[in-house]
Order: sequence, then C-alpha cells, then structure tokens
Amino acid sequence: MSARSGLRGGSRRRPPRDGSRPDDPVKVLCLLVVLSGLSGLAAGCGGGGGLAPVESPASPLIPGSGREHVVGKGDTVYSIAWRYGVDYRALARFNEIPDPSTIRPGQRLLIPEPGDVVPPDPEPDPRPDPRPNTATTQAPAPADDVRVRPIGAQTALALEPLPSPAPAPTPAAKVPGQSLPEAPVSPSTVPAPPVSPSTVPAPPVSPPAASETPAAQPAPASKAPSSPPAEPPAATRVAAGLRWSRPAKGKVIGSYGRGGNKGLDIAGTFEQPVHAASRGKVVYAGSGLVGYGNLIIVKHNDRLLSAYAHNESLYVKEGDDVTGGQHIADMGRSAKGRTMLHFEIRRDGKPVDPLQFLP
Repeated sequence: MSARSGLRGGSRRRPPRDGSRPDDPVKVLCLLVVLSGLSGLAAGCGGGGGLAPVESPASPLIPGSGREHVVGKGDTVYSIAWRYGVDYRALARFNEIPDPSTIRPGQRLLIPEPGDVVPPDPEPDPRPDPRPNTATTQAPAPADDVRVRPIGAQTALALEPLPSPAPAPTPAAKVPGQSLPEAPVSPSTVPAPPVSPSTVPAPPVSPPAASETPAAQPAPASKAPSSPPAEPPAATRVAAGLRWSRPAKGKVIGSYGRGGNKGLDIAGTFEQPVHAASRGKVVYAGSGLVGYGNLIIVKHNDRLLSAYAHNESLYVKEGDDVTGGQHIADMGRSAKGRTMLHFEIRRDGKPVDPLQFLP
C-alpha cells in the first residue's frame, strides 16, 4: 500500500487537462514561427524603415471601350475618331500616336470611351485687349564720334525754311535757218512795241469751202454687254475666336437634333458650290466613312472640326490650308437621292449645333 502511494506521489506527472502533451512538436513549430515573425517586425521598426508600401497596378491614361479598329487605306486619326464619335486627341494618346499622320493600313487601334477627352485649352477671346501698350521704345545709341548736348529749358529753336533757288532757264539750241519761238512775256512788265504805219495786217484766213470733204470721224464703239452685278458679301459671325459663314446657300431641311441628326441638312442645286465655313486645314478628303459620301473634314483648331458630306466633286486634299468662304467642293446627292449638303461641327469629338457658330 505504501509502495503504490509512493509511486503515485513520486516523479510521475499528471497530463494537462486539454489532453495535449507539453512537448508536442506541432505546437513547438507554431510557437517558433510566431516568435520569428515578431522578431522581424521588431527589427523593422527599430531600423526606421517601417512597412513597405503597397504598389497599385498602373492604369491606362484613358479607359478603353473594348472596341478595336483596323486602319484601312485612306483612314486618318481624324476620320476614325469621327466614325466612332470620340476626340481625335484621346484616340491618339490612348494608342500612343505622337503624330496623327503616322498610322498605316493594317494597324490596330483601340477606341477609347466616347466621353473621354483631353483637357481642353482655354479658347481665345475674340475681343481686343483694351489695355494700352506700355512698351517703351528706346532710342538708338549715338555713335562714338557724335557729341550729344542737352538743350536747356530756355533754349528755343526757330527753324525757318530756306527759299529754294529758282531753276535757271535752259537756253534752247538754235538751228540755222529756223527762228526760235519767243517766250511769253507778261504785258504788265514789258511795254508793247510801237506799230509802224507801214505794217499791214495779214488777211484773215477764210473758212474751208463747202465742197471740201470733212475729216472722217471715228465710228462709235459698240456697247459691251453688261456683266451681272456682283453678289453681296456673305454674312459672317465671330464665335470661338473664328469668323464663320454659311457653307452653302439653300433651305435648311434637317435641323440639329431632330431624328438624331448630328448637324444641318441644306437643300440646294446639283453641283452648287460648297464653301469652307471658316479658315482651317483639311485633315480628311475621301469617301471612306459610310453614310457620308464624298466627305471633307476641316480642322479649325485643336477643339473644333467641321464636316461637309454628300459632295459631287472635291477641290481640296488632305493637308491643304483653306480660308473662310473658299470653294472646296460641289454639292451632290445623298444616299436617298436628294441634292443636299450635310454639315456638322464637333467640339472635342462631340457634335454641337452649327447654328451656335453660323450667322
């Protein structure tokens, strides 16, 4: 009985209540991992470096719409942007195109969202600056051999014009056997010579006889046909720092916004002249855009473009500079067979009402 109690009260240890053993290798390994992590954190804090920043993935400048366009023959950045209704600057920047004229057929371009635009520059104020020019003009420095003496306040300069000498008469050369005509003499300065009684006045010259033939008179010139009166200058209007005029004469048969119209439809006669609405540069001239026929796109500044569609003939090409009112095309027919001009103005790639600019 005592031996059993001795064994019970001896070196035998009781197991923990949770049933685990103190030398469990799994718990020891977890403990070592926790301790090593704490030591690394303490070392980082002691070094002053802190936690490393988390880098976010780089995002594109302009989010893409998922659409892709394969450049075809005759395509330009401006025509592609016009087709998809986006800003040409956003299209060029999204595809990393430094020069819009460097695209080539077969190249694949990603189309940005229609609402993505490049931050616009402020439009110029068409009004003149009322502030006077305060720039001073400096007089040129005197030469080294010239002495400049200031004029006193009481010194007066009186400049009188010198009388110009009378030109000396040029004696005429006398030809033998010919009398020289005498210069006219004023009767108030030279007395008249006395009349000799032997002087006989010359007989009066009789008029020509009636039988003599009078000199032939030139025939009156025929009256030239009168030219048509010149047309009065077209009305203009200044908007967005540019002077605008109507691109063609005629009745507006389709207004902006009606039925989804992105511009104006102007009715006219076949092959009627079409004029540039304002000065600019031709950035597209061709028939590659479906629904526009023979199309001309003019770039007026970095934000404003204008388009002239359904032309019969084109008189400008890509890269030409045009002036306001210049004859650039002849009016043609639309796909429905109606003689008309479709005219659009876009700002930052978005259609706007042309009547905001036209007179």
